[in-house]
Amino acid sequence: MGRCLEPTSAWRGWEGPVSRSILGADPTPSGEPVSASIQTPSTSGTGSALGDALDLLNVLHEPTAVFNRINERPRVLIPWLVLGVFLIVLAILVQPYQSAAFEAFKATLTPEQVAKMGNRGAGGGAVGFVLYPVLVFIGVAAGAGLLWIGVSLTGTQARYKTLLSVLTYSCVTYVLFSIVAVLVLKVRGIQAITGFEDVRAPLGLDLLVPGAGLFAGTVLNGINLFSVWGVWLTGTGISTTHKTSRAASIAVAAAAFLIMLFIVSLPTLFAAMMIKQ
Repeated sequence: MGRCLEPTSAWRGWEGPVSRSILGADPTPSGEPVSASIQTPSTSGTGSALGDALDLLNVLHEPTAVFNRINERPRVLIPWLVLGVFLIVLAILVQPYQSAAFEAFKATLTPEQVAKMGNRGAGGGAVGFVLYPVLVFIGVAAGAGLLWIGVSLTGTQARYKTLLSVLTYSCVTYVLFSIVAVLVLKVRGIQAITGFEDVRAPLGLDLLVPGAGLFAGTVLNGINLFSVWGVWLTGTGISTTHKTSRAASIAVAAAAFLIMLFIVSLPTLFAAMMIKQ
């Protein structure tokens, strides 16, 4: 019985190498310790929320690097929350000028029409400020849908979430445009507001057509250096993430932009029709 518990010489000869090999003391047949071949999972913080937010600035000076990261991991929530905060602040700053324009608009209506309108359109209060970035995001989502159609027409397999992420980051140029527009309004002052046209800072092609109506002026105002920059960024993002040609990608981005510009300008067309009535 005692000998059964005693390891044989063969077992003793095999025991040592195994135990030492597990501890990494002896090399494997490849010449490397076993422990050296064990891979540990990566714990890099490249996907942090702070990095997603900072890429809103990085996309302005190193767009290709940002869009490569988007290609690996599309992100929408964090960048849009940051943009949404800026949009709310800008809406609050513009609200006094919009109120002045609305009062000037009411002065063109009959007393009966003014009574029917009541206080509608005077700004919307806190709810209106919160809804503003939501409505803008709906427009961005629709624009991403147009990009998806355009990319698909080029024969490339389009990825909606990636395109939505590309467009979200490219919208930082719209925020820059809005900041400049607010600065122009601040310089001119509320006393210069005599209608809705005056709320629109002349920063686009409307500079070349000063007599353009409310709708045409809004469309022309939307074509400016910042929107051209945004179209270029979007085209660069499409080209980087979907491996399409730069020219085709920019053409798709430009077509989607013009369609969305026309759609979002339609309310001013209805407002112009009401003023004429």
